[in-house]
Parts: sequence; C-alpha cells; structure tokens
Amino acid sequence: MSTYTPTTRFTRPTTRVQTAPAVSAQGRRFLRTVLVLAVATAAGLSAVTGLGAGSATATGSTSSVEFKYVTISAGQTLWSLAALNAPEQDPRDWIAEVIDLNGLTTAELAPGQRIALPAN
Repeated sequence: MSTYTPTTRFTRPTTRVQTAPAVSAQGRRFLRTVLVLAVATAAGLSAVTGLGAGSATATGSTSSVEFKYVTISAGQTLWSLAALNAPEQDPRDWIAEVIDLNGLTTAELAPGQRIALPAN
C-alpha cells in the first residue's frame, strides 16, 4: 500500500504563461494620433452642426396660454366636441391637438373626465 504524504513546497508551472505583446513606441504614437484626430473631428462637427451649442435665450416677457376646460358627460366624443368647439377647423387636426394637449393615449373619453380644450 502507498501512503500519501502532503508537501508544503510549491512547484512552478511547466508551461509558460502567455503575456500580451507590448505595443511599440511607434504603435502608441499612432494610436494617440488617431485618438486626437477623432476627438478633434467630433468637436469640429458638433460646432458646425450646433449639436453642442444651445441657442435658448431668456427674455423678460411672459406669455400666457388660455385653455377651456370641460367635463365629459355620457355619450360625448372628441368628434362631437370638435363639431361644437372648432366647426371651421378640420376635426382630425383639432382632435390630435386635444390628445396631445391632455396627454391622452387613446381617443376614448369617460364620463366625468375633465380635459383641456385649445382656445380658438
């Protein structure tokens, strides 16, 4: 019978560990040049197209927007509201404006719902 005797010595690996190849000075210089040119190109394009520059200006004037609020009763639809409130306008455009104004996800209305209508 053989017996196992533990050892406390560490052995070296028998195969060499692969290391990443070192980048030469010329390769580093090339990569640095490419990076600088890419950043300069991106900065130049954003300056030309105005992506990086905001053009908002603050003024001292105030503007007020007027809305007419209605509470929906049973049987009312956006089409009937369009006929009453904007008879001279295309109802599809008016309904789209009401949907956007109120943040509606559908054109369905529920009795008791309060919505804002654009003032004409």
